[in-house]
Amino acid sequence: METQMEKKHFETPIEVKYRDVDAMGHVSSTVYYDYLQHAYLTFMHALLELPLSEKLPHIMVKTACEYVKPAHYGDRLKVCSSITRFGSKSFDIEHLMRLDSDDGQIVAKGYSTHVMYDYTNNVSLAVPDEFKARVEEFQGVLAS
Repeated sequence: METQMEKKHFETPIEVKYRDVDAMGHVSSTVYYDYLQHAYLTFMHALLELPLSEKLPHIMVKTACEYVKPAHYGDRLKVCSSITRFGSKSFDIEHLMRLDSDDGQIVAKGYSTHVMYDYTNNVSLAVPDEFKARVEEFQGVLAS
């Protein structure tokens, strides 16, 4: 019997600050995009072993977020990020934003698309095999 390998996620901790919530006491919808971007940057700098002072070799070109359950001031979240698709010049990341608790309920699902980019020549590039290999080594698989 064949066993399916489980995908590993990169985890970014987030503490919900008072300024993150709206008049209803819920994390404001726009703040989830800040969490998504922070998780993406943290994940990629760690994966590529780049100092935070260096630009990543790709740019974010598309984002989306689905709100599942409210998060509140004082909640601790963990954003579980993983690459779900490679295109010829792009890749997609899924960001599952979970309560950092025993049940780990999902509060939001974020998605982002990134294009490999050469800043010097202002052109997109093919996704390097070395990048794909690093992702595969870290995650194990693309799909869960």
